[in-house]
Amino acid sequence: MDGFEFIRRQLDELREANLVRSWRTVDSAQGPVVSIDGREMVLFCSNNYLGLAGHPATAAAVCDAVRRYGYGAAASRLVSGTMRPHIELEAELATFCQKEAALVLPSGWTANEAVLTTLPQRGDLVLLDKLDHASIIDAARASGAEFHTYRRGSLSRAEKLLASESYRQKYIVTESIFSMDGDAADIKALVELKRRYGAILVVDEAHAFGCMGPTGAGYCEAMGLLGEADIVVATMSKAFGATGGVVAAAKPVIELLVNKARPFIYTTAPSPVNCAAALANLGTIRAEPERRQRLAKNASYLRERLSAMGLDTGESCSHVVPVIIGGEKETLAASAELYKRGFFIAAIRPPTVAPGTSRLRISLQSEHTAQQLERLCSAIEELVTCGFLSARPR
Repeated sequence: MDGFEFIRRQLDELREANLVRSWRTVDSAQGPVVSIDGREMVLFCSNNYLGLAGHPATAAAVCDAVRRYGYGAAASRLVSGTMRPHIELEAELATFCQKEAALVLPSGWTANEAVLTTLPQRGDLVLLDKLDHASIIDAARASGAEFHTYRRGSLSRAEKLLASESYRQKYIVTESIFSMDGDAADIKALVELKRRYGAILVVDEAHAFGCMGPTGAGYCEAMGLLGEADIVVATMSKAFGATGGVVAAAKPVIELLVNKARPFIYTTAPSPVNCAAALANLGTIRAEPERRQRLAKNASYLRERLSAMGLDTGESCSHVVPVIIGGEKETLAASAELYKRGFFIAAIRPPTVAPGTSRLRISLQSEHTAQQLERLCSAIEELVTCGFLSARPR
């Protein structure tokens, strides 16, 4: 025996519960169509929302940056790892987010971790939306502050906690567009609470960044409330077609993170090549608002079609459109049937979502064609007819 029998038992339990995970290997650039095992598949589970991961401008920027800077940063930012592309990208992202300064980190996860393990301290209050991303929840747990969750539909509990005078500093932390349901935070209500009780509002724009708002800065910009978000956290790993996270805020916030945030201080800097790619794609986002318009149009069309079939898409108002099925086994079966028909849509199961809410998470891209969407809808209608998907009672 190798001493890992307890691990094998856990894996067996996952298999029995239809919760074991695996991946499919993509052999092409990310786009609306990808190659998997020699077969072309229409991709409907990628976060490449604006089609920039394989954009020609991205490739050109990467090639130029490799020639000028090499690939790796080779050190942490505070040693010798800060390179010109980091500084240029941070300056542009600060302007984009309408903040005084910005800080680039290796991922959206580490961006949330940097903010929430550095700013909130013992004696502070951190309020989280119950469905906030795991990176937010884990960071809040590690912060030393007291944290509680609230339900979006009822902010009375949140208000009661904010009204308490027993906390030194208060933070409200939310995603703007929620990653599994595609619905939106009530930013207006949260802004009212933060004003009333002197809280700091932290908004993770991961799934709206680049996709929403007049310039693409996110859902807060779309709501006319970007200035009310005290700290904006976002990622360049989705619509920006690169990797990395960003925190944008007032200069003192960024300066404190530089001096105290362990996820920033004690890791190698992001590749300068990656920063150059993100900077090039920011230019495309600014110059081509039609990408956001196509994305919104595709999402609206799909939601309407799925709703007409009687399928449960929750409260989605974005380019993330769930088809909530419920059971894990049934969700896996639906995903497999769609895969046979040429559509790659992953089955999302607990613990990513609550038990009983397993789903197909369909994520749209601006570059999906009307024909691809129509084919998908036809395939889903076939699954309803065959009993792989059930319509809601009318």
